[in-house]
Amino acid sequence: MKVGFEVKMSKEILFEFLIYHTYRGIKGILLLAVGVICWIAAIVSFILGQTTWGLVLVFIFVFCLLIIPIILWFSAREQMQMSSVYRMPIQYSLEKDGLEVVSGEKKKLFSWKDMSNVLITPNLIVLYRGSQTAFIFPKEDIGIQKDSFMKIVTNVLGEQRIEDASKRILPFRFSRKNK
Repeated sequence: MKVGFEVKMSKEILFEFLIYHTYRGIKGILLLAVGVICWIAAIVSFILGQTTWGLVLVFIFVFCLLIIPIILWFSAREQMQMSSVYRMPIQYSLEKDGLEVVSGEKKKLFSWKDMSNVLITPNLIVLYRGSQTAFIFPKEDIGIQKDSFMKIVTNVLGEQRIEDASKRILPFRFSRKNK
C-alpha cells in the first residue's frame, strides 16, 4: 500500500521537535537535574539566610528550566522565517525504494538504507536520516494513514530502530494539544 501525504511546517511543529530533541538525551537530563537541584539548593539557601547565593541558584534554575525552552521557541520561529524549505507544503510518499519528497518543482528519493531511526512523540513521527537530518511528520498530517505508515517503516527499518516516546511525559508540556 502506498502512503502519501502533505506537510505544511509550522513553528509549533518545529518547536515540539526541538523540545523533544533537546530534552531526550543526556544533555536534557542533565539540564533538568541541574535545574531541580538548583531550585532545592535555592530554597535551602533562603532558609539559611544566604540570599545572594539563593538568587544565583534561582537564576540557574530559571536558565535551565525556562530560558532554554524560550530560546528554542525563538529558534523555531527564526528557522521558519529564514528557511525557504518550510515556506511551502511538502509532499511525502513512502515508496518501496525509499521516501519520496516533492517540494515545489523539486523531487528527490531518499533511500531506506540512509534512514537511521524513528522517534514517535505524542504529536509527531520523526524519521532520522543520520544524526543531523530528520523528516518531521505531524501525526495529524499523516491522518488515517498512520497505521499503514508505521507498518511500512517498521518493515523497512525494523522494530529495534523505532523509539516510541508517545506515552512519555516531559516536564515541559509546551507541545500542541495531543490529537
